[in-house]
Amino acid sequence: MGDFVRRLVSGNKARYKDEELDLELDLAYITDNVIVMGYPATGLEGFYRNRREDAKKFLDHRHGKNYWVFNFCPARENSYPSSVFDGRVSRYPFPDHHAPPLAILPLVAREIRLWLDGSPDRVAVLHCKAGKGRSGTMACAYLLTLDSAPSAPNQTEKERAKSRAEQVMDAMPADEAAEVASSNGQSGDDPIKNELTDGGGEENTAGKPLTPPQADDGAPAGKGTENSLNHVLELHTSRRMKRPSSPSKKLKQGVSIPSQRRWLYYWSLLLAHQAPPDFWSVDPAVLARPSPKVKLTQIKVRMRELSGLKTSLVRAVNTLVDTAGLSKRTAATNSPSQVWASLARYDDDFVETLERWERFTRDEGGAMGVRRRGADQMDGQTFADLFREGKFDSKKMVRSFARMGTLRDEDIQKEQGEDGKIETVLLRPLTGDKWLSIREKIEAEEKAAPTSTPNVESEDASIYDATQALKGDGGVVLDAHRELRVKLYLGQVFMGWFWFIPTFHMPHPRGAAEQSATLVLTRKEIDFPVGIGSNIIDVSVSMEWCSEAADVINPPARQGSVESAQGQGEPAGVAGSLQVMAEGNVKGMVEAKQAADE
Repeated sequence: MGDFVRRLVSGNKARYKDEELDLELDLAYITDNVIVMGYPATGLEGFYRNRREDAKKFLDHRHGKNYWVFNFCPARENSYPSSVFDGRVSRYPFPDHHAPPLAILPLVAREIRLWLDGSPDRVAVLHCKAGKGRSGTMACAYLLTLDSAPSAPNQTEKERAKSRAEQVMDAMPADEAAEVASSNGQSGDDPIKNELTDGGGEENTAGKPLTPPQADDGAPAGKGTENSLNHVLELHTSRRMKRPSSPSKKLKQGVSIPSQRRWLYYWSLLLAHQAPPDFWSVDPAVLARPSPKVKLTQIKVRMRELSGLKTSLVRAVNTLVDTAGLSKRTAATNSPSQVWASLARYDDDFVETLERWERFTRDEGGAMGVRRRGADQMDGQTFADLFREGKFDSKKMVRSFARMGTLRDEDIQKEQGEDGKIETVLLRPLTGDKWLSIREKIEAEEKAAPTSTPNVESEDASIYDATQALKGDGGVVLDAHRELRVKLYLGQVFMGWFWFIPTFHMPHPRGAAEQSATLVLTRKEIDFPVGIGSNIIDVSVSMEWCSEAADVINPPARQGSVESAQGQGEPAGVAGSLQVMAEGNVKGMVEAKQAADE
């Protein structure tokens, strides 16, 4: 019974059956030395995930003391003492369904490489909760650092026969119905692969886009990015995901969250020494200067107009969430659009500490994937000491610092498209003064029609709170080298989010003249666009470089109530899951709830 439940929870992921030990685990060998598995659980959770004692029994039996476990779960999500695996555990926590601070990728890759280089018998065991997105991202981050393309484990005759059968299935043409279904879903053409060939999906209105430098023979200089990145992603998928029973169905992606795949694209550029100028520089003169700044001037969201039924559903969900007391403070408005966005990032001290460790452990010869000898302690502290007290991962790790919304009627445009009406919403930064005027209008309209419209609420604090932005109409000031999450809402209903790092999408070098860029992401390049979010067509993020004189300006501080810092009182996940559940999408409901809760 237990194995049956675990198979259901594993879903499309491959499982490993050890007939000698009579064990079946949510586990896969990506290569002979890299293992990815689900969380080793105890208690009730062990009934539907890997039982901790089974995972340890398997690893001890097959690898003795030659395995090291890498845990990517924050303490507030899942944790256990390192003594469970005889002290051979390293932690690199970041939230489920999210892209991590970018510096975690080299730190993980270097430690895995250091461990595996010690003996050909050693294996690295990576896990998060489901053993798919976060673990897969980190496994690929390591595999990208290898000097030669990694390959699947040595196969038995039975496994080779299975591979041959799968090759036959791959060669069979898909039926027409399956192709239609694929075109309407998240599968199909890989947008992140397109970033490798078309410059990342950004349109630059000034300057030149970031492109790989060319060697004298015309080939890209340094380590190639396209083939190696595609190869490791496909290798991970082929090993981690279960082959569909029907030849007409496509294999689900192993690392499927677009932002996590985008992070691997950034990492491949760093490995190839093709990153933006001065990004992660170790030059003392560069480190002494303030980080370059960009202004996020506007976000344009294009989406299919909601049907009357969906509009009523959104209003019902907003009302239900408010009535149930799940929102902290709400505002009603008769505005034709309730679309707004929250901007968020990781804790500044956390990211700065990780980047210090990245510089400290980097190989002196410049090999980004190799750890410098003797880099075990920095200022008398080991890297493991960072997470012993839960300083960075015992509470909510990602918190908002600014909001964007519509400011005037002309920010909302409707047009007739081929597939129906399209609504284009222009979101601009909400400064304190601008929000005050909007608030007064909302309050007046609320008195006139208090029950006829949906409610609006933010995830960290009331949307009544003034948001910080660059004074005037310049936009929200961002550190060009730092990660940014844009989270989209319709009222209180979560629609999707995406992570990016501005400098990778800006023209280089930065000049004295005004330089701007627009990052365009389709729905397939947005994380969890389920429910109402499935109506999104694309999102355009407009940015421009600040002058060097403005680099001294600090981005807005992260804000939020004590409750939000503790991960409490946030209705977005509830609202999103209720709305998706009402549409009958159970899998989407789970994803929406888990994604929006962070």
